[in-house]
Amino acid sequence: MHGPSQQPLIPLANTPTRYGIVAQTFHWVIVALVMLQFVLGIWAHALPISLERLILLARHKSIGFTIFGLVVLRLGWRLYSPPPPQPPVPHPVLRMTARLSHILLYALLLSMPVIGWLLSSASNLTVSWFGLFSLPNLVRPDRRLAHWLLFTHQSMAWLLLTLVILHISAALWHHIILRDEVLLRMLPFTRSGDRTRNPP
Repeated sequence: MHGPSQQPLIPLANTPTRYGIVAQTFHWVIVALVMLQFVLGIWAHALPISLERLILLARHKSIGFTIFGLVVLRLGWRLYSPPPPQPPVPHPVLRMTARLSHILLYALLLSMPVIGWLLSSASNLTVSWFGLFSLPNLVRPDRRLAHWLLFTHQSMAWLLLTLVILHISAALWHHIILRDEVLLRMLPFTRSGDRTRNPP
């Protein structure tokens, strides 16, 4: 029998001091799928036109729409269970940069699958979700439009990668330099307040 002071290691919902298991699951599953998207995209781009390339791109598109759905659900959960407040940051410019980078991350994760869908439509290719159902084409085949959409999609991908690197760097900066719990509260199997805030 648990004592009154004992709490579950990871609460289901967010608390004022940490993210709950639902938010953590959304976060890390999306991270893993985004990394997989880069691998599949680069791998497929290096292949000549072939059945293997078409299969890789089909998986790439399916995972893209999976990410889209997970991001929508994560935003809905964020409204239902607000995240813990951000700790104070020394400079207002850094606070604004962090906020804008988060907004841009969400915007890219939601818009890139749509751009990819448009690209497939303009390339006269049908998008299906893991072969279970197909999405209607949004535009007629158009080679020039497809070329422009491919450039846009790839540019957005590199911007997303830049933001991911910035996001990781900011988390490490909070953890190592500021010595707060921004990183720890998104990690499973950690308790808020376990880390000392005094430098060694």
